[in-house]
Amino acid sequence: MKSLRVSGLAGGLALVLSALAGIAQAQQAADAGAMPAASASDASGVGPDCPLLMQEAEANLELGRQAARAKRWRDAASLLRDAGAGFLNVAAGCPAVAARANRQGDAATTEMRSAEAALSHQGECQPRVDKALDLDLRATMARGEKGDPAQIEQHLGEAEKSWREAVEVCQSPHREKAEKSLAATVKARAANAELLSAGPACDGAWKSATSLVDYARTASRDKRWDDAAMLYGKAVMAWEGAADKCSGVRQQQAQRKAEQAQVDAHNAEHCGPLWDQATDHTQRLKAAGGVSATERDSLSVKAEVAWREAFVQCRGSSQNLARGNADALARERGTPLSPQALASIRGVATAQPLGTAPAIVAEPVPLPAKVVAVQAGAGARPAEAPPAERKVDEPKAAAAPAPAAEAVLVAGDTTYRGAFALAAAGGAVSGSGRVEWTNGESYVGTLVEGRKHGKGRFNWVGGQWYEGDWVDDRATGHGVIQFVGGNRYEGGVLDGEPSGRGTLIFPTGDRYTGDFARGVFHGQGRFAWKNGNRYEGAWRLGRKHGQGRLTWAGGDGWEGEFRDDQQTDNGKSFDAPK
Repeated sequence: MKSLRVSGLAGGLALVLSALAGIAQAQQAADAGAMPAASASDASGVGPDCPLLMQEAEANLELGRQAARAKRWRDAASLLRDAGAGFLNVAAGCPAVAARANRQGDAATTEMRSAEAALSHQGECQPRVDKALDLDLRATMARGEKGDPAQIEQHLGEAEKSWREAVEVCQSPHREKAEKSLAATVKARAANAELLSAGPACDGAWKSATSLVDYARTASRDKRWDDAAMLYGKAVMAWEGAADKCSGVRQQQAQRKAEQAQVDAHNAEHCGPLWDQATDHTQRLKAAGGVSATERDSLSVKAEVAWREAFVQCRGSSQNLARGNADALARERGTPLSPQALASIRGVATAQPLGTAPAIVAEPVPLPAKVVAVQAGAGARPAEAPPAERKVDEPKAAAAPAPAAEAVLVAGDTTYRGAFALAAAGGAVSGSGRVEWTNGESYVGTLVEGRKHGKGRFNWVGGQWYEGDWVDDRATGHGVIQFVGGNRYEGGVLDGEPSGRGTLIFPTGDRYTGDFARGVFHGQGRFAWKNGNRYEGAWRLGRKHGQGRLTWAGGDGWEGEFRDDQQTDNGKSFDAPK
C-alpha cells in the first residue's frame, strides 16, 4: 500500500454532485469485470468514464480533507480510503491521466493513515491522558488544601496507572509527553509517601528535634561547647522520640539524625575545645616570622601534639582530619615527635609510630557539620559548611586524602559506603563504593574529589537510572539510560542526554538506531516499527527531514525527500520485489 503526504486541494461539494452521474455506470462496469475507461477509451487513452471517475475520487479526497480539518477522523478516514481506491482505478484504466492519479492516490493514502492514527489517538490514547490529567489535578488540589495524604496517594496511584497505559497505546509525540508526565507523577508519589509515614505526633517530635539541633549549632558557632554538648544530647533523645512516633522513610531519617546528633554531642564535649586549641597552635605557627628554626620546630611540635590529642578525642571525619593535620605538620617539619612528646598526648596509652594510619571505624561515623563539609558533587546534598572561625588552613602537603578503607561515612543526608577517603584539606571524598541519599537516590561507582568520575551507575527515585561513563560529575561518554516509561537507550551520552550514535528501544517493540543530538533523533538513522514498517534516512530534531526511504511491511514504499515528517513531491513510490 502506498502512503503520501497531506496537502491542500481546492474543490468541494460541487464536485460530488457533478460526479454522481457516472457512479452507476462505473459500478455496472466494475460488476461486469472490466474497467470503464479500458473498455471505451479513445485514441488519447482517456475513456469517456475517466473524467467522471477522476472527479469522484477528487471529490472524496476534498471531503476527506474537510472532515480531517474538522477533526471528524472516522469520516475522514473512510472518505480518504475511498479516494485512494478511486485514484488507483483511474490509474489502472486511464493511461493518459495515470501519473496524476498515482500522485493523488498516494496523497490520499498518506492522509488516510494520518486520519487513522488520529482516530486511534482519539479512541485509545486521549481518554487515558484525560483521565490521568484529571487525577493529577485532583491530587494537586488536595495537596494545596492540605488534604488527606492517603486520598492523595489514591489519586496519584490511579494517575500513574493511567499514564503507564497511555505510554503503551499512544504514538509519538504523545507517547513522549506521557512519559514525562509519568515521571512527574512517580516523583509526586515518592514525596507523598513521606507524608504518609508521618502524622501529627511525628511532625511535632520532628520540629522539636530540629529546633534543638539549630540551637546546638548556634552554640557551636559561638564556641559555647558545654551548651552545645547539652543541646545535642537533648537532640539525640528528641530524634529517638521522633523515630518512635514516625514510620517509613521518616523513621529511618530520624534514626540517622539521632546517630549524627550523638556524634555531634561527643565532639562538642570532647573534640571542640581540642580542635580550637590545635587550630590556635597552627595559626601561631603560620604567623611566626623571623623566628629561629628551633623555635619554629617547637611551635610545630606543639601544634602536632594538639592535633593528635584531637584525633584521640574526636569522632567521625573530624578524627581523620585531625590525623591528617598532624601528619602534614610532621612531614613539613621533617622529624617525628619525640617519645616524650608522644607520651604527653592525653588519652594515648601506646605511642603510635609516625605515618601509621589507624583503621577507619567500620560503623557509621556521621560527619559533624561544625567540623568539616563533605563535597559530594552534583546532585548530592552536601553537609553544612563549617563556620569560618573553625576552618583550618591546611598545609599544602596535607592535600592528599587519607588511605581509603572499607568504611561508612555519613554527611548530613548523604552516606558513603565502601573504599572512600576524605581529603585532609576541604574534606572532599574520593574512592569507590556506594553513595546513598535520604530521598532514595543512589550512586555506585567512583568519586574523585567529591565528583562522579570514571564508571558508575546513578539511580533516581522514580526508577530511571544511568550506567556508564562519568566525567567531572557529568554523565558523558558511553552508557545505558533506562527511562521511567520503559524506553531504554544505549550509546553516546553528553550531559545525561543521548548524543552521538546510539539505539533507543521502546516498550512497544519499536526501535531507532542512529544519530542523536540532545536526546532527539538528528542526523542519519533507521526507525523500525514492531509491525514491520521501517524508515531509513535523514532526521532533523526528531522528525523525518531530508532524503529517506519509507518501506511498509509488505515491501511497498516511497523514497525521496521528506520535510518536517511529511513526504514531498520530490519522490516516488516503489513496489515490493517480486
